[in-house]
Amino acid sequence: MAILAWRKTWRLCGIIFPLAYYFSNKNTTLLVILPFLSLFILLEVLRFFIFRLNERLFILFRYILKEKEKKSLFSTTWFLLSIFLSVILFRKDIAIAAMLFLIFGDIASSVIGIYFGRTKIRNYTLEGSLANFVTCLIIGIIINFTQIALPWTVIVTGALAATIIELIPVLDDNFTIALFLGIMMSIIFSLIKRS
Repeated sequence: MAILAWRKTWRLCGIIFPLAYYFSNKNTTLLVILPFLSLFILLEVLRFFIFRLNERLFILFRYILKEKEKKSLFSTTWFLLSIFLSVILFRKDIAIAAMLFLIFGDIASSVIGIYFGRTKIRNYTLEGSLANFVTCLIIGIIINFTQIALPWTVIVTGALAATIIELIPVLDDNFTIALFLGIMMSIIFSLIKRS
């Protein structure tokens, strides 16, 4: 339980990026993300060349890092790369929604899946996936009370995309979720604008 709390608190720290974008612009947000992304890329390079560094990192951050990350990129590196690309590729409103769905959908999916999950779907649970979907919808409702309100069809598409892509074993879901749902939301948004 303590490990899960540490990991999800660490993930929640990512809220600084959508907040930075909401209160500023694309260039400023990229400048906020870039130092963190650069640091983690540097750590990735160093730890694969210096075995003792890798071991030390896993001792020091044992409550945050997963065992499977010893021989692959950190989940945080994937996450930072994903939000960096989201800011570059998508409209401001869609990028912020994608980041928030990634952060809060992941937390809800993990917590509900671990404590209440009964029906297995690959390495996940149906209950966790439903929690992801519902949480993304709630985030969408909250977004609609701000300056970045999005059409409901875009919100539902994003919530559904976030839920589905988490279940597909392609790369790391910390990377794929925000980008996939950002693409899907952008497509639906452009179709609505044309009609």
